[in-house]
Amino acid sequence: MVIIRNADHTDLNFLIKIFTLNIPKYFDKTELDDFKKYFNSNNIETYFIIESEGKILGAAGYAYKNKQTANICWVFIDPDYHSNGLGTKLVNHCVDILKRDDQLNVIQLETSNLTYKFYEKLNFKIQYIKKEYWPNNDDLYFMNMDLI
Repeated sequence: MVIIRNADHTDLNFLIKIFTLNIPKYFDKTELDDFKKYFNSNNIETYFIIESEGKILGAAGYAYKNKQTANICWVFIDPDYHSNGLGTKLVNHCVDILKRDDQLNVIQLETSNLTYKFYEKLNFKIQYIKKEYWPNNDDLYFMNMDLI
């Protein structure tokens, strides 16, 4: 049985391992430090773990940019569990929470040419693309979901 729970500081080492398994395909090694800073900030309050039988399989979260805008961030799943709907469950969990905020107008995210179709299936729309933006020369896809 799969559950989603709030992240805890004791989860960091497990998440680093999973994050590293997604290098170099989905993340660049230089992004690991950015993830650690995010995780060790106040944003951990809105970061979630998906696990099965006590094993962490992935994580995702959100952060407010301002009262009207929130960002989905740091979504990743253990590669052994890709294409099992876990990422969908995590992102939908974040979106469901954010939709309860009456002041929020838009949920946005930055992703790449490798994963933008995943987010399109979840009703995020491409706003713009920056070619060869990421360290591994993948394209940046800036996407959002309007709530109004």
